[in-house]
Amino acid sequence: MTDFNNDINNMRDAKRQRQITREYQVYFGLIFLAAVPSCTAIWAYGLVRHAKMPAQGPIQSAIGEARTITPCIFWA
Repeated sequence: MTDFNNDINNMRDAKRQRQITREYQVYFGLIFLAAVPSCTAIWAYGLVRHAKMPAQGPIQSAIGEARTITPCIFWA
């Protein structure tokens, strides 16, 4: 006899994982878009203040901010 209960539970878990992944991507994108202007301003200030290129560009800095903030939303 075949046990279908495990297959149904696995399908539910996979669907839930996809929903979490999509939700994570949406939050990541929104946080990234919100962080780009401030990271650009900070990057430009560092460029003018120190008269040299900062180590990270504004996009890389915004990605780092989004990678830091987004998991905090899901842990809460």
